[in-house]
Amino acid sequence: MKKTTTVFLALFVIAGIAYAADKEEAEHGPTAIIPLAPEGLRAVGDDCTSPIVIGSLPYSDLNQTTCGRGNTYAATCLGYYDGGEDIVYRLDLAVETTVKITLDPLGTTWTGVALDEFCPPDASCLGVATGSSAVPRIIMKTLAAGSYYIMVDTWPSPNCIPAFNLTVEESEPYPNPTCALAIDIQEQGLQQWAVDTCGSESDYSPTNSCTGYSSGANGLDAVWKINLQAGETFVVTLTNETYDAAIYLLADCADMNSCVSGGDDPETFSYTATAAGWYYLVIDGYAAGGCGTSLVTIDSPVSTQDMPWGAVKALYR
Repeated sequence: MKKTTTVFLALFVIAGIAYAADKEEAEHGPTAIIPLAPEGLRAVGDDCTSPIVIGSLPYSDLNQTTCGRGNTYAATCLGYYDGGEDIVYRLDLAVETTVKITLDPLGTTWTGVALDEFCPPDASCLGVATGSSAVPRIIMKTLAAGSYYIMVDTWPSPNCIPAFNLTVEESEPYPNPTCALAIDIQEQGLQQWAVDTCGSESDYSPTNSCTGYSSGANGLDAVWKINLQAGETFVVTLTNETYDAAIYLLADCADMNSCVSGGDDPETFSYTATAAGWYYLVIDGYAAGGCGTSLVTIDSPVSTQDMPWGAVKALYR
């Protein structure tokens, strides 16, 4: 009986690990296979040879569709999300511009949008936003003068998007998208604050499963920093999320294996510092390009041992 129970528990753990590997894949189910569109007569927007040109900003293409355009490209940075029928735009910029690209799928789920300097987008494109829900997908990027390509697609099923709105507009850079621009939690006296990551960029994604999942946290991220002494405990909780959020703490922003703690479903963690120094709190999204609003709450760092007054004051310098 004990052996049977052990085997059952082992299978349960293995199943849990398989789900943790990619929760989107588990949620979506089987992928429908859409044959690649044959070459021949194609409409403007159907492929890279004749994209829809965006020559000035702001730009909007309302009630557009991918249905009937065919599955022309299926080996891009969109991953599963490039298996449906697709549409291609070319964005021409005369000067360096921070652009905000918004795809509103108007009720269609499992959609994606990619931005790249190549057409079709390659495996490491400049920006990507995907997700299972029908909320708008957003890409924010500061781009040098030149031509760029935007591709809209789906993870089939659905095989296509019956109607969507695409807008491209100039925007102000996000204030704290990276560790270099991180907001100092102690300097600002923050304990609870609202966050909207839409408008940021995707710069970080842990590789050591510190959020509880072996993949994901590829969304738009915002960064705060805190100076911890060895032995101090730092507790963070994210609530009121409007998207599939993830949070984690990096010890070294140049090393995605340096994630020391994190949380995704639920979005909370408690970390006791093993070494004194700067740590970087990243508010992120699970899906590629995922973003939204949330509320961050932290407990002020608590030492596990008595700290001299000089060390306490040093935390706020």
